[in-house]
Amino acid sequence: MPDLSTTPTRHTALVDQAVGRLSPRWTTWALQTIQQRGPMRLADINSALPWVGVHAMAQIVRRMQTSNLLDRPQVGVYDLTPVGRGTHDVHRALSAWHRTHLADDTSSLAEAERVEDALGRLRGKGTIPLLHALAQYGPLPNGALRDEAALATGSFHYRITQLQTDQLITRTSPFSGRGSEYTLTSAARGLTPVYAELAEFARKAHPAATPPDQYGAIAQQAVRASAAVRRSPAASSELFSHVSAPQPRVPAYVTALSHPSRAR
Repeated sequence: MPDLSTTPTRHTALVDQAVGRLSPRWTTWALQTIQQRGPMRLADINSALPWVGVHAMAQIVRRMQTSNLLDRPQVGVYDLTPVGRGTHDVHRALSAWHRTHLADDTSSLAEAERVEDALGRLRGKGTIPLLHALAQYGPLPNGALRDEAALATGSFHYRITQLQTDQLITRTSPFSGRGSEYTLTSAARGLTPVYAELAEFARKAHPAATPPDQYGAIAQQAVRASAAVRRSPAASSELFSHVSAPQPRVPAYVTALSHPSRAR
């Protein structure tokens, strides 16, 4: 397992790349549904996930093909690619992190929903560089943190606000201003094993599925140092909450927890 602190630019970019590929809404649900049941037709995927509209699911499946997560072994039938099957360890690490650090009012969440919510908190331009900068250097003031993440002022303040909402960073003083600093929450400090699995997944995934210009820019802008990596701790293998029968509709509070407004 590579150590992010020794080659930070490359591996911060790998983590960002993995999050970008896996975080779009319903990707985890679709992956785990097909992983459990085997090759499926689009209509069968819709039956298993009835809360997703037919047209929306068709777009999700096409996007997952483009991302090299799904393949069509025969006309109209979808199955996981080797890259798609390689998401198991990432999902396990994300689920374990979410259950440990965000369990106050989410104890009844389905495991696929837990993974999607965790990925939603890591999604967005500048999120991973900001978190890695704080992991490496400790509390940083606005200007230094913005420079480390190479974000424009408006993007930086938007991202900082979102990270506070997502319980990943906090201000060291209750007042905003030139002297205010930001630091990681205990939940964010617990992300180290998640970063390890995300970087390993991206390293093994086919690079052709990722636009090279997008992640080349991320690599050049990424933070110069980041936290050391250790393997993900053991977690329950019971990740997926689906049973053989079609699932009921997702309750509104579950959908709200997924922060769909982050999808940009």
